[in-house]
Amino acid sequence: MTKFVHWANRHLAGFTGWLMVVMMLLLIADVIARGAGAPLQGMAELSVFVMMIVVYLGFARCEEKGEHVSLEFALNVMPLRARLLMLAISQLIAVVTICLLFYGVVTDAWSSFLTNSAIEGTIEIPLWPTKFVMVVGMVFFVLQGIVNLGNAIRRFRQKDDAPQAHGADFM
Repeated sequence: MTKFVHWANRHLAGFTGWLMVVMMLLLIADVIARGAGAPLQGMAELSVFVMMIVVYLGFARCEEKGEHVSLEFALNVMPLRARLLMLAISQLIAVVTICLLFYGVVTDAWSSFLTNSAIEGTIEIPLWPTKFVMVVGMVFFVLQGIVNLGNAIRRFRQKDDAPQAHGADFM
């Protein structure tokens, strides 16, 4: 599962990079069109949707690389065994939290689909497609959290103090 999640994270990260280019082009086109006196309707909203997708699809890669915010000063002064135990416990808490977030995103996406919610304006843009892409990002975030938990438990059992952050095996 680790290799599959790594492969998916790498490809999702590449995809989000291209989405950033798309978002940039949307905003540039909107600015140029506004300057010419003919604004493009819905461009700002579309760029917000693209940014939401970029953020959610990037969560798993960030978790894989151990780049989420963490306080390590207390861990650095702990003995090896205590440090590994605290990393495993913190990763367990992270997995529970990620699962709760996943539940919230799934229920929100489903509700959005059932009610056909949309951003109203000059162009009505449905919200549910973006929210379901967010669910995909959360699926890989949950999977990466579970992989990291398994790695943290393995390191605790083996007393392995590898320099990797939060169990990232593919640095």
